[in-house]
Amino acid sequence: MPHCREGLMQNDREARVMMVRIMSVLPLVTGALCVLIVLIGAIGYTSSPEEVEVPIPPCPLGGEDCKVGMNQDDLSIPRSFMLLKVETTMRWDHPDDAWVGVVDAKYAEECPPDNQGLTDCTASDMVFLAGGPDSTDSMVWDLDPGDVRFVTGGRANTLTLEMNTVTHFYSIGLSFLPMLMLGVAGVALCLSGVQMAFPLHFSKKDGG
Repeated sequence: MPHCREGLMQNDREARVMMVRIMSVLPLVTGALCVLIVLIGAIGYTSSPEEVEVPIPPCPLGGEDCKVGMNQDDLSIPRSFMLLKVETTMRWDHPDDAWVGVVDAKYAEECPPDNQGLTDCTASDMVFLAGGPDSTDSMVWDLDPGDVRFVTGGRANTLTLEMNTVTHFYSIGLSFLPMLMLGVAGVALCLSGVQMAFPLHFSKKDGG
């Protein structure tokens, strides 16, 4: 009987160890997934360049005294973009004749564009989130949640009615805080899973 009891206890201990090791898979997999998301977020993704034709508003007067053009619809950036780092790069092929910029969508109410996209406002009436008259041939725009509009204007003494070819692409990745939180959580979960599967035992040394 004692041998049978010891055998049962041994089997019970082995079963519990096996169960704990099976349960350790969950934190290991979850932690590995968190670390993988951090790696993907750090590498990010860059889109292919795309082109769009934008008309150049004529500016026979000084650069800031000329009317600017504006697109017809708001670009709405959701709040979830706070977790992401999204950067848009734009370049245009007529830097000597025109500029491109991004402004808050509130200016669409103050300076509504007509059917041709022309407003009654000048560049000096607006605060630019990116680009604007001071830009040269490109701009880099970090997207934040909110509604925005794109505007364009002609340089001083620009009389051309040509189209400005704007090439744009974006890069996207995780922002720093989500990456930090996921990284810490992932490492902690992986260590927890390893400890569950292969627990460390510390033996006490007898004094003297």
